[in-house]
Amino acid sequence: MFAVVTTVELPEGGTIEDGRKQLEAEVIPGIKAAPGFVAAYFLSPAEGREGLSFVIFEGKEAATAASKNINPPPPVKLLHSEVREVAASA
Repeated sequence: MFAVVTTVELPEGGTIEDGRKQLEAEVIPGIKAAPGFVAAYFLSPAEGREGLSFVIFEGKEAATAASKNINPPPPVKLLHSEVREVAASA
């Protein structure tokens, strides 16, 4: 398995609840439809405005293809994204 690890900058003044609504309405449906999708985890920041996500795919090709199509809905800004092999899970 491979993961797309992404860091985004959340909008200033936005709330966690706003972010959850946007994830449920816009982000998650598209990710779940991607070929090879296994699971996704979205982490809210403990402080600051950087959100973190891990989207798991069956293979490297699927993860790489998905990583090329990352386009967060405004006003969220993409900071960094990379594909990594999943070493283990529990």
